[in-house]
Amino acid sequence: MKTKNSYKSPERQKFDAEVADYFLKKKDQYGLLAFIEWKRRQFKLEHELDIFDIAVEGYIRGVSKISSGEDIGNSLAWLKTTCLNVMREHYSKKRKKQQKEIDFSLVEYKLTSKEDSALLSEQDVKALLVAIKQRLSPLDFEVFVLRVLEELSWSEIESRMELQSNAALRKRYQRLKKSLQDYFFNIDNALLEDYGLSPVNRS
Repeated sequence: MKTKNSYKSPERQKFDAEVADYFLKKKDQYGLLAFIEWKRRQFKLEHELDIFDIAVEGYIRGVSKISSGEDIGNSLAWLKTTCLNVMREHYSKKRKKQQKEIDFSLVEYKLTSKEDSALLSEQDVKALLVAIKQRLSPLDFEVFVLRVLEELSWSEIESRMELQSNAALRKRYQRLKKSLQDYFFNIDNALLEDYGLSPVNRS
């Protein structure tokens, strides 16, 4: 017996039937799956996103749109656009993550570099350290200072702090890096730019 929740509107039934047909036409060079495979290669996401996972995400978004009373129209064209957006979103997140890692690596470099062109003034260093200190716990900030400014090895830091194992210190450092990466990125690199720490233009 069908329950109330199992009811599908005519629009949903039509959409489901069309999607099932698109999934069956795997070798159609103009079909949905061929389009996804082509765009996935363009975004270099072959090893990160499965073709069917992208298609299923597009289908789920279509179901949600129909359930809200909106019209999809040409389902193939709509799904291609939606699946393209799914890949764009993933690619954007990937680039943002890479940018955070680049930003923080540059902070580490600028704070420790001996090259004249990379040196910060004492005032700039103090201002940057104040901003970093506000983002970290006292213990995390101590780890940051010992590792980045004093350039101690993990064994030396472990001996100096007398409280954690080498592996635990590394994990703590990775967490504090993540916190700072999020901070620097979320303020749109304003702090980095203020102190001459913005990434080199790679365009």
